[in-house]
Amino acid sequence: MPHILKIDSITPGDVLLCRCASCGSDISRVTKSKYTHAAICVRPGYMAEISGRSVKETTIKNLLETYDHIAVLHQPDFWSKSTVSRLQSFVATAIERKAKFNYEGLRNFVEQKAIHQENLTTKLHEFFENRHSSPAAKRDSYFCSEFVAAAHVAVGIIEPSAAVVYDPSILAPGDLAQDYTFGIFAGYLIPYPEYRIPDDDEFRMTTPCHEIFRT
Repeated sequence: MPHILKIDSITPGDVLLCRCASCGSDISRVTKSKYTHAAICVRPGYMAEISGRSVKETTIKNLLETYDHIAVLHQPDFWSKSTVSRLQSFVATAIERKAKFNYEGLRNFVEQKAIHQENLTTKLHEFFENRHSSPAAKRDSYFCSEFVAAAHVAVGIIEPSAAVVYDPSILAPGDLAQDYTFGIFAGYLIPYPEYRIPDDDEFRMTTPCHEIFRT
């Protein structure tokens, strides 16, 4: 049976990947993932996301009411009081600056990702020769997973050299699940007890992190 979580078990730094059968079909087709939205927990019961026009902080319960279900990624090693504090500061600053949704970045996602992968070796050489800067965490606009990845850069979990590889602008929601930097699958949040996780869900047969660490 899938491992079902309760909202009060979600901790700051947990990444929330959202699946919805009736939305995000274009994103799903491009990224080959049923998960089309990403958010990050900033404090117990609350998460931050960029949705619509701007960055906002709201309850995880509200997020669960919008999407069919949520897969939670948990990283037990990185999130401390200091990194959580920096995360909250990053989110507050993004809200204060009124960072917008990066529609252009989303439209050009496939092309930009291909260019990034083609030129990655050159970028790394230039970075270590001080001829290329790592991607900035503070931006005027983000799309959803770009915002979550940028938060990891802002708090220092992704260091400047690694940020050249993990450029937030080329990471889709499904990409976050492919690397333990953003967490290990912990379980699902579901809207009601009788809800059934679809058989084709990409985490359906994944061992949740509490079993991995227990072993």
